[in-house]
Amino acid sequence: MGTNRRYPDHPDERRDAIALESAKRGSPMSLTTSEVRATGRRTEPPAPIPVIATVKYRVIYEEPRTVEAEAIAWTRGAVLIRYADPKAPGHHFVWVYANAVRRRN
Repeated sequence: MGTNRRYPDHPDERRDAIALESAKRGSPMSLTTSEVRATGRRTEPPAPIPVIATVKYRVIYEEPRTVEAEAIAWTRGAVLIRYADPKAPGHHFVWVYANAVRRRN
């Protein structure tokens, strides 16, 4: 007899496995609103600029990851980037310090 996918024998184990996978992926950490405000006035280009950025991820600890992104706004000291994470659906929008960003070639 096959396994029942709709009603698994041990649903708690499956839920725990899903939670563990989600925790391993982590979530990106943006600068706080007050940190962004302290960096100066916001500027937005007519078109996004391709960049490479280092984004802090909170797993169980903080982990920096290098991502290919687009700069969509910035201040004197911070940049708002948009990027797609291959392990998660949709786009992430994260403010990072300007020294964590460089233009892509």
